[in-house]
Amino acid sequence: MNQIDLPFIIEMAAFAATAVFYSAMILTQKSRRAKVLQKAGDCLYEMAKPAKSKTMTTFFAIPCVMVAAFAVNYSAYFVILVCAVCALAVFIVCKEDANSYNTGIYQNALIAGGSYIEWNKIKSVSDGQFLQIELVDGKKLQIQTASEEESKAVLEAVEKARANS
Repeated sequence: MNQIDLPFIIEMAAFAATAVFYSAMILTQKSRRAKVLQKAGDCLYEMAKPAKSKTMTTFFAIPCVMVAAFAVNYSAYFVILVCAVCALAVFIVCKEDANSYNTGIYQNALIAGGSYIEWNKIKSVSDGQFLQIELVDGKKLQIQTASEEESKAVLEAVEKARANS
């Protein structure tokens, strides 16, 4: 008599769902980048793009972690947890990559540090090695620029955006 191994079926379902999500995110990454660019408007100043090593490493590591979790086979809960974390990781990395790929000062927003920041959301910017950006909602972001020239360009763009609003 064949017995159904329910934990194994649950593990396979979690693994398959995460693999499909991972594939869909990778396959739609180019259109996600284009959507960010379209939303941002015309490029006013192109800033130095961050290294792709973190993104590529994560894209490689996620499937490895999923396979390792499935192969170790602690329990179905463990596999589900690892698959959920991997799905969240690929979502975050794809979102950050879409922004990082388009790093610069644009007509409608500042894209830097993996963040898309609309001009009307910026409350203040303080100068330094890292630009400290305070948003209207109270959140603070730190953005590292490649040079003093980039820092000045961001500060000027913020001041210009404030003057226009």
